[in-house]
Amino acid sequence: MQRWNFPFKNLETAKLYLKAAEYTLKKNCGIYEILDANRRISYKIFGCEKDLQNFLNKNKNKSCRDMKPVFQNKEYIEFSEAIVKRLNKEEIKKYMSEKEKTI
Repeated sequence: MQRWNFPFKNLETAKLYLKAAEYTLKKNCGIYEILDANRRISYKIFGCEKDLQNFLNKNKNKSCRDMKPVFQNKEYIEFSEAIVKRLNKEEIKKYMSEKEKTI
């Protein structure tokens, strides 16, 4: 379940994977807007700005305008009973509606 480590075409999809990244890395992660040489935008999750910088150093054709997350939870919260699994469409809708209530 390391899909969170790949770029996403839109921010909403990246948000669905953010908790999996935080669960894996055990810290608050951010979603960054990445621009490639063709001016295409993608969104990628990083655990910190240093991880973003390492990615950009290895991928010279990519950049990040502000070097700040376009989305990040306020803090990392660990849930001892957490289970990481693939959600079905109904579970995604429920998760996103509950998430919007807390923002």
